[in-house]
Amino acid sequence: MAPLEPQEKVLVSEEFLESAHGELACTDCHGGDNSAPDKESAHEGFEPHPSVNNPQETCGECHEEIAESAPDSLHATLKTFPGYLKKRSSDETWPTIDEGRERHCASCHASCGACHVSRPKYVGTGFIDGHMFNAKPDPVNQCTACHGSRIGNEFFGNRGQGDIHLRKFTMTCRDCHGAEEMHAAAPEDLENRYHLAEAANCRDCHQDLQFGSVREHRIHNNTVQCQVCHSQTYTNCYSCHTGTDEDGIAYFINNLDFEDMKIGFNPDRIPGNNYKWVLLRHVPVDPHVFDYYIKDGFPKFDVASTWKRTSPHNIQRRTWQNVNCNNCHGQRDLFLAESDLLNYEIKANYGLTVTDEQIPKKRARTMAVNIDTSGVIESRVVDVAWLNEHLDDDGLVIIDARSESLWEQEHIPGAISLDPNNPEELRKAATSEAPLQLEDAESLGEILGEYGMSADDHIIVYCDKGQNGGFLLSVLDYAGAKNISFLNGGIAAWKKAGYELTDEDTDYDEKTFEVNLRTELLVDNDFVKANLDNPNVVIVDVRILQQSMGFLKHGLAARPGRVPGSVQFPIFGLYEDHSGIKPAEELLWVLKERNIPKHKTIVVTCNTGMWAGASQYIFRYLGYPDVKVHDESWIGWND
Repeated sequence: MAPLEPQEKVLVSEEFLESAHGELACTDCHGGDNSAPDKESAHEGFEPHPSVNNPQETCGECHEEIAESAPDSLHATLKTFPGYLKKRSSDETWPTIDEGRERHCASCHASCGACHVSRPKYVGTGFIDGHMFNAKPDPVNQCTACHGSRIGNEFFGNRGQGDIHLRKFTMTCRDCHGAEEMHAAAPEDLENRYHLAEAANCRDCHQDLQFGSVREHRIHNNTVQCQVCHSQTYTNCYSCHTGTDEDGIAYFINNLDFEDMKIGFNPDRIPGNNYKWVLLRHVPVDPHVFDYYIKDGFPKFDVASTWKRTSPHNIQRRTWQNVNCNNCHGQRDLFLAESDLLNYEIKANYGLTVTDEQIPKKRARTMAVNIDTSGVIESRVVDVAWLNEHLDDDGLVIIDARSESLWEQEHIPGAISLDPNNPEELRKAATSEAPLQLEDAESLGEILGEYGMSADDHIIVYCDKGQNGGFLLSVLDYAGAKNISFLNGGIAAWKKAGYELTDEDTDYDEKTFEVNLRTELLVDNDFVKANLDNPNVVIVDVRILQQSMGFLKHGLAARPGRVPGSVQFPIFGLYEDHSGIKPAEELLWVLKERNIPKHKTIVVTCNTGMWAGASQYIFRYLGYPDVKVHDESWIGWND
């Protein structure tokens, strides 16, 4: 999250001065001496965060009941988290483990002010609305400022399509997680957040599903957790390690994560949560998390599982796994297997994994999905095994689309570094009259040739996030390259397969790239405006929902918002973490489900054209015959 400007952090608005809280003197909440003659003496006894250290006195005079319970809430105490660490430690190691936990894992403690006035401490604090007290927390600057890496990314479409509750019904965090839950005092012996009596539950809104018209609800009610059928894939994190840098600043590093979905047996069957099958997410713990502080700090590591019940915030009404019974039944990869576990965690997850015999059997009679994949251009996506086998082929050029610094650390042998994020390479400068739009044909030909490519080469592009490589491939496609491919899974898949990496420079010769622009692949504002009401044209906005719904805007955009009538489909519904691409059949079904059909003209837009280009590449790989990039995109939209 980008930090606030210094003046934003402290500037008190006139609107606040006219509010109920503004009628109080600053010293009523913050202490200090408002009659002192100078700044230093005025700030004696000053408390910058009064609701952190003394909420009963500062907030309790008016909000007595809330101020009494909130300091013991899960948001204020993170009460269940230390419990799991303590279970794994011993009487001898726990004091040191707890010291490390306090340094690295306790910065997300929430207070009244962190939810109603300013950004949380974790992201640098600062007023979000001129010191105004907002009854409902801001979902971007407050809720997902802390709950960002998993919940926020899933909810807003930084991973997957985002959540239907937000996209279709404009619901945010507070619509499910109300004040009663947020302020509730957590019992001392609370096992986990699902045990909190006030916790949100799907059934709070979706009541009596077993009596409804959906057959699957009647079959799976109280047996299968809602998210098993209605979630998208989500991130699983491993091996979070702690330490301090040379300046003594505490840090933590997550060494491994991947996007996936795993169904397993419910480790926590209680009344109201008695499902047999639940989604499980790997939490970032291993025996060496706190080795910086104490070796072998978790002698009882196996007493708590490393795969926990999860409730991903990326709900869709219809998903690939619920469109057909056999997209779930009989699918070994969907269910947590012992082979999915690392050696150190097998005992910890006893009873959660699912054997082949325990997986629900495929149904003999189901309704066919009937997705036509005959138009998929399979050569446009290759896997790491294919590339490893063809590394020495004549006419093969490998482009590393990550940053040059990452390329210098390690890269696939023979790869040439070309970072498409650098606008000096392929796009006009951000300060030009056509900010970040593609260069002209002559410039593109010169640049691509300088990097050792010709239009006749077989050009393989890989990266670490998907959209970088996809954008570069869309530029090559536009420039007339004849044989281009995306490396599925990128460098992460190459590493996982154990193939060779190098940090040596790549020797290559400049070539002549004969540009033959495919002008039909690029359109401008005039085309988009002329087709806003054309039923045969679908405009697809592939930005994250935070931007397409107006919560945030790009730094170069004049205002938040989106092109009228555009379909919101975040790019991360096309690319998985670490440059993975889902099976073509699934992508084609999802796009059809979102009313982005192959028989219409598709115009892809974003902020700068970059994500639009990366999305266009996937559409064309899937066989969409008429897909265009809105080159000016939102920063150039002037209507």
